[in-house]
Amino acid sequence: MKNDCQKIGRKSEKPLLNYLILIICVLPTFLFSQQYRTIKAYIDDFEKNEMFVKKSLIDYSQTLVESQLETRSSVTSGRIIEKLKNINTILISTNKGFEKNTLLKDSFIKMNEKTIACLTNGSLILNDYDKQSLLSLEEIKLNVAKKESEIKSYFEELRNYEINKRIFASQFGVNLKPYNENNTVEYNAYQNIIFYKLNIIDQKLISLIKEKDKVGFAACMKTLEMYHQETYARVSELKSFNDSSLSNANIEYSNFIFSQKGKLTLLFNDFVAEYNALQKLKSSSAPETKESVALYNTTVRNYNNKKNYFFTLLDDIQKSKKVLYDNWYVVNSKFLKNNTEFENIHDRLITNDD
Repeated sequence: MKNDCQKIGRKSEKPLLNYLILIICVLPTFLFSQQYRTIKAYIDDFEKNEMFVKKSLIDYSQTLVESQLETRSSVTSGRIIEKLKNINTILISTNKGFEKNTLLKDSFIKMNEKTIACLTNGSLILNDYDKQSLLSLEEIKLNVAKKESEIKSYFEELRNYEINKRIFASQFGVNLKPYNENNTVEYNAYQNIIFYKLNIIDQKLISLIKEKDKVGFAACMKTLEMYHQETYARVSELKSFNDSSLSNANIEYSNFIFSQKGKLTLLFNDFVAEYNALQKLKSSSAPETKESVALYNTTVRNYNNKKNYFFTLLDDIQKSKKVLYDNWYVVNSKFLKNNTEFENIHDRLITNDD
């Protein structure tokens, strides 16, 4: 029987990170250097870039590769940071705004700066399961809370950009189409953080099992229970889409992850207790007797039986978990595809023709 637990293959790039990659890849350079004769042309180019980004996000999300090295995300985020810095430099040096009004440009730069900050401090990286699992439970919870706060702040900055864009347009007598507050990308990001939290603690649980840490195992199960309850509460808060498939997938995954408590706790404690008893006999300095040999052999058999039974069950759980894990990504991809509507990117997004 293998002592090591099978590890779930984690996705390395979440839709939120893909969104950031696409922002960099599809922004046309003419946005930053062209001289604009009309306010509509100036705003239209910003709008068209946003439409390119949103459409590319969904297309890219359908082509996610199952297995990537965790280090690839770090390299990618570093490349994004450098490109965002370059974009801001170009904007500052070449884009003078429209009729010396720089509100839209300044807001765009500020949004980029927020992205850079979040990538630099790791708030938008949602695939660092192995790295996080090496930390204590308290450190993990603090890091997760910080990521949640930063992601919320990030989308607030995106909304500020949308607000400032409309303020900017109104200053020139232009009305923009209403901003859709029902943001699919933001909703998806909050669903991602739910999934991320469950996987972080589950990965930590596996590491504690390998360490035969009963105290840590119990604390980890307690944290899983807390995140399980938070999943139900958060999903309820996020029910702003008619499509509940992603919420249902998170609930199903959370139920399964938490069900491990009832399935594994007693078996794990028995297995570790027998392991400790065996280690105690091995380290004993008492003289060897017929009785001590018999006790030792009995303890070895008990330990192997309990170990094998526990890891057989854990192996089955891991296989079922992998199915749910993969299914979550299928649901996630379909959700993005089914809940994002795109207008023709060449259509004007301005409602009045002055």
